[in-house]
Amino acid sequence: MEYILDADVWNGEAGTWPAFNHEQLPLMGTCNAELKFLFMPYMAQTDEVIACLKVHPEIVIVSQSNHPNRLGEHRALVHQLMTEGLQNPVVFFQHYAEDNAEDLQIKSAVDMGALIFDGLCDGIFLFNQGSLSHAVIDATAFGILQAGRTRTSKTEYISCPGCGRTLYDLEKTIARIKAATSHLKGLKIGIMGCIVNGPGEMADADYGYVGAGRGKISLYKEKYV
Repeated sequence: MEYILDADVWNGEAGTWPAFNHEQLPLMGTCNAELKFLFMPYMAQTDEVIACLKVHPEIVIVSQSNHPNRLGEHRALVHQLMTEGLQNPVVFFQHYAEDNAEDLQIKSAVDMGALIFDGLCDGIFLFNQGSLSHAVIDATAFGILQAGRTRTSKTEYISCPGCGRTLYDLEKTIARIKAATSHLKGLKIGIMGCIVNGPGEMADADYGYVGAGRGKISLYKEKYV
């Protein structure tokens, strides 16, 4: 694990990287770190900042926004960088104050999901001042990244909601399969109620579990039974 520290206290220790705000450009220019993080809002993209970024490709931009349309402001920052021909990595930062895991999951997925799907960022930074544990926050961030095909960190499951053609307990079966396979990072498993739409919906899965009639299921490896 590596850490981001305020530039004022960063001393070059292995596994740590300095973080600057947009008012610390002179200090950032003299720092010899191989990787630097610049926290900045869209409105901080001055000519001075742009000029600094052009000669420092090692700077990772951490985009911050308190705007009511923060999705739009994050987009605007990235498009401005593209207009200037800059290719610095971009991480989207968002602050929350949630005590309920589902509230954090929903709000952060709404904030970050569209930006990730559009290929506008290299990472996300979720900061929560509520009572949720770091494990919950990390799991939420990794889940968003995996859903956006940005980083795979766990087993992925594909499932239909079930319908009248589903002749087994889909919910319990999903729980049992997850319990047995959740440690298989990078594997994609399809769990479908019937053969009508199941094989098509899980076409890119590594393995599949599909209802095939009362008391019967079909097991797939890729597209083969």
